Amino acid sequence: MKRLGELPVTIRGVLWMVLQAATITAMIASVRFVSTTIPPHEIAFFRGAFGLVFLLPWLVRTGRAAFTPALPGIVMLRSAFAVAGMMFWFVAIAAMPISDAVAVAFTAPIFVIVGAGLLLREAVGARRGIVAVVGFCGAAIIIRPGAGTIDPMVAFVLLSALSNAATQLTTRRLAGAATGGQVTLYMNLLLLPVALVFAVPGWVTPAWADLPWLCAVGVFGTAAHIFLTRAMSATDASVISPIDFARLPFAALYGWLLFGETSDSWTWVGAGVIFVAITYITRHESRSRGRGT
Repeated sequence: MKRLGELPVTIRGVLWMVLQAATITAMIASVRFVSTTIPPHEIAFFRGAFGLVFLLPWLVRTGRAAFTPALPGIVMLRSAFAVAGMMFWFVAIAAMPISDAVAVAFTAPIFVIVGAGLLLREAVGARRGIVAVVGFCGAAIIIRPGAGTIDPMVAFVLLSALSNAATQLTTRRLAGAATGGQVTLYMNLLLLPVALVFAVPGWVTPAWADLPWLCAVGVFGTAAHIFLTRAMSATDASVISPIDFARLPFAALYGWLLFGETSDSWTWVGAGVIFVAITYITRHESRSRGRGT
């Protein structure tokens, strides 16, 4: 059995991105669960606090080097985008079904692929563009705009998607210049004061029963950012960004297990379209790049 480092770079990127999808949706489910008693911005504060606790063993091993990444300006810019996306996102998922919020957030790969071509000068070929559009169509099948009243929280999800696309692009810009631990450390350090400013006016002292869920928000959220950094370091942003669509089946699973949410047939039709797009681009890119390239 091959070790992860021996796999082709595209496959490594895909695997890290799938892990990112699993952990970020676990964080979403934790936020949704605890949002019945704790305000969204306060959850964001604890997400940063427990995220730093999760990083402590790494900080002890790394020492001062943890605070001295290359391209510190880009690291801070990435942190700002990530914090903005998180603040918008926590407000939205506290009031929306998990699968609906995740489906709307699938607009992010469109922003990533366009930005990868315009800002990172990546070669965004026709196949990658078509895959992103097909994935977006799959999300549109799930959302079905025009079929009913659109939740106003959708605007917050779209703002979060735009911020997250900028986060992915700046993460790609940092490939090789900063580790996953470094970028996640700076994001949590910025999140703490920003979230606290918004949280203080409506602060609710957490009950003991809330603490495991707040801890889960921090741990899963921090792990997801580390996995994202490794994915973006492995291969082009426009290749692996469609893999983010894998969040949908994870979101549907968590929603069903924890909240009794069920998805209608259109959700799974859209998921099928997304799955086909992901499978196609992964197989094509793996074959075209070959082993170890």
